[in-house]
Amino acid sequence: VYAARPGLAVERPVRWFAGYAAVRAEAGRTVTAEVEVAARALRHWSEEERAWSTEPGPYRLMAGRSAGDLRWEGEVTVERRALTG
Repeated sequence: VYAARPGLAVERPVRWFAGYAAVRAEAGRTVTAEVEVAARALRHWSEEERAWSTEPGPYRLMAGRSAGDLRWEGEVTVERRALTG
């Protein structure tokens, strides 16, 4: 699975590796793979905050056998969390 965020305020690749699952299928068979994209896959280092940070907003997720063979695309939205305390 690869992630992308058009318009991201920080410099990142057009798409970056976000997670994987290995599956086997016999010839002519179809299998389903479940890939958990950890929250850390969307984080970047913020010099300003001196901590790991995730920019809120929509992220595109793409899945396939490789970056050149993407067969599924979806979107997730990261919400800004309110800090309490």
